[in-house]
Amino acid sequence: MAPRKKTSAPRGASRNIPRKGSPGGQKPAASINNWQSVQSSPARRYLYLPPADDLRRDLTPYDRLTMLKKCRWAERNSGLYRQIIADLIMYAVGDGITPQSHASTEANAKLYEDYFREKSRRIELTGRWSFSQVQALLLRAMVRDGDAFAGKIRNGRGEAKLQLFEAHKVGNPEGPEIPERMWDGIQFGAYGEVVGYNVYRSDGRSRLVIGPAMMHICDHEYVSGARGLPLLQHSISTIQDEQDLLQLELRGVKDGADITRVLKKDGGYIDETLAGEISGSRADCNDLGAVAASFGGKLLTLAPGESLESFASARPSPTFQGFLAALERDISQGVLPYEFVGDSSKIGGASVRLIVGKAARVFGKYSQLIIEQLCVPTWGYIIGDAIARGELPDDPAWASTSWTTPKSITVDSGRDASNDRADVEMGLLSMSELYAQRGLDFRTEMQKRADDMNYIIKTAQAAGVPVWMLYKPGFNWLQQGQNNEQIPEDVAENLELPPPPINPPTS
Repeated sequence: MAPRKKTSAPRGASRNIPRKGSPGGQKPAASINNWQSVQSSPARRYLYLPPADDLRRDLTPYDRLTMLKKCRWAERNSGLYRQIIADLIMYAVGDGITPQSHASTEANAKLYEDYFREKSRRIELTGRWSFSQVQALLLRAMVRDGDAFAGKIRNGRGEAKLQLFEAHKVGNPEGPEIPERMWDGIQFGAYGEVVGYNVYRSDGRSRLVIGPAMMHICDHEYVSGARGLPLLQHSISTIQDEQDLLQLELRGVKDGADITRVLKKDGGYIDETLAGEISGSRADCNDLGAVAASFGGKLLTLAPGESLESFASARPSPTFQGFLAALERDISQGVLPYEFVGDSSKIGGASVRLIVGKAARVFGKYSQLIIEQLCVPTWGYIIGDAIARGELPDDPAWASTSWTTPKSITVDSGRDASNDRADVEMGLLSMSELYAQRGLDFRTEMQKRADDMNYIIKTAQAAGVPVWMLYKPGFNWLQQGQNNEQIPEDVAENLELPPPPINPPTS
């Protein structure tokens, strides 16, 4: 009986055989992967990755506190680190973010703004800092440590105040028992809402502050996170490497600067006869002072096989400087452009506008974060408390506010101002938006302008001169057909005026 002929299945067909329990009814290949990003290769070091999990479990309190300590070390010792934080505070907060009330009546709005301005002078519990200083302190703490906290409390006189807490003051209670659904000092409810914050006291004990009484200043990067990450935690290792390299290179530069000449010697000695022939006398060749005196200069006599050469250090080299620039660029990436906080000498034109535009968007982001997480709740706490106490009248729109941020950074202020004026005339930009870009409030500035114009009119009437002479003194009224009779006689006597212009007859 002839053997049965075997039919060969298509190559790879066995991989498409449906198997029970496999997704899509297909068994994945064991040795071939279509995703290069998950393949392992001996050409790269192996990454030991933990299983994917919520950030609450992934970021342990120990890891977060280790990041915090390293970032505080970097702030104290790295100039680039401090420059990044200083730029964020200067352009995001500046002299302070100020409120403008949108109450239903102008009278109530002015009362609210004046009251908040007065309370903002010493709004912190200890009485040391104003509201603008509180904004800068909390933003610095958030950028450096990952997050910061401001509690709504009352002082001994029952006044509404803010108490500031840094990141290390909030954490799990001391002891083996951690309350259920508490992650790194934040107590969550059954639906994921924040119930309270565990705050450490100075005596080592802790207390739970309810969620509505605490403002958590944090730039959350993960939905599943409880605490924030330091903004520059990704660059801590690079900062430390840069500091080590700079110290080693500095030591090498000092050693090179200390060595001026090098004597190369192959061995041997010189006798007195040869020394006399070289120096022209029988004096000892090592007596350099006598040799210099006899010849009017310095003559160095070396033994056979010796040579004296000047030493020129090649440190630091241009290669090392370029390597440091690469490290600093890696440190600032992901936060602010390196050309903005570091070296901007190699860019120009459109590149400058791109860099400044990107930096402005970063500053605007943190300004808005401070407004939403600190300024708006603080307004509600201070003004709401005053209304409840009867110190301020109630208003249906008492909580409606807008906030004026620092002036937006720009490259060419003259060019931008010209474009803004054209946009306002064309109706593409509102006056309120224009004033907000310059860190000003439209209503406040219009009120100032109205007061100034009212003063100009009254002063002109009292002096008996036209308003335009005070409002626009550069206006050429002669060329514009102004009549001399418009000027009072007592003023016209002291002026040498040409005859009135002759107006052509109209048809």
